[in-house]
Amino acid sequence: MNYSTLSIAPIILALSLGNAYAEDYATAHTFSSGDVISADMMNELFDYIENANKMISASDLIGTWSCTRYAQTAGCGGSGWTVGTDSVYRSNSGTLVMIDDGDDTYSYTTSAPNMFSCGDPSTGLGNWVVKNNILFNDFSSGGVKGNPSLEAQTMYVKLKKVSNSKLLMEIDDTKTVFAECDKQATPPTNPTAFAATTTSLSNVLTWTDNSSDESGFKIYKKTTVSGAWTLIDAGAGLTVSTNVVTYTDTVSAAGDSWYRVKANHVTNGDSIGSKVIKVTNSN
Repeated sequence: MNYSTLSIAPIILALSLGNAYAEDYATAHTFSSGDVISADMMNELFDYIENANKMISASDLIGTWSCTRYAQTAGCGGSGWTVGTDSVYRSNSGTLVMIDDGDDTYSYTTSAPNMFSCGDPSTGLGNWVVKNNILFNDFSSGGVKGNPSLEAQTMYVKLKKVSNSKLLMEIDDTKTVFAECDKQATPPTNPTAFAATTTSLSNVLTWTDNSSDESGFKIYKKTTVSGAWTLIDAGAGLTVSTNVVTYTDTVSAAGDSWYRVKANHVTNGDSIGSKVIKVTNSN
């Protein structure tokens, strides 16, 4: 069934997906008894679920991240760490920059203290790749990447993507360190009011542009409910350019089509998708 809105009083979303829990999908929104939740909102919530359970790619990591690290009080030492509440943990904050070198290789830098080291007070740097939600990277010490004096010149970090702008890390150095990172250059705001006007075999799609920094929009289409989404007219990876809020799709035969639109920023990635609309064409 398709709903444009869903009225609940109250709603409880119980998620049991492997090791995933409802708190993993916290958003900036709160709901009260009697609220009406739109299809756009439901799409946003399900995007959180999708992000948290999909394989992380290199493009997901590119950008600048503001990170807070946590370790046991008796764990990491050195400068830059602050003992937390009731002395049961210590923490510090820093910046992680994940870089696309443009030749199918990737590098990173971190502010001091080294993001990927338990006790190194220096900045961090090196190369990296991501495979199976594991970040493999050069281990650096004293500002030297792949330090030959160290037994382990490379290391791995377990990753979990909570949303397009939040990433969790488990770093296994001499002590286990956990990091919560927020992306500083976030994707554009998602388009809304996505609609279609149909004339014979022509579908005119329109939407509201809610962002001021998009590079353009991506329109996705499928012809069966269970089919895969295909990006329409992917010139330079986009369907239409900046500030364009309409697109006409001409189909070859009568039948059903489903559409969805996302705002895109070349370096910051895609927005959350709009609601999905279904269009039926007839001769």
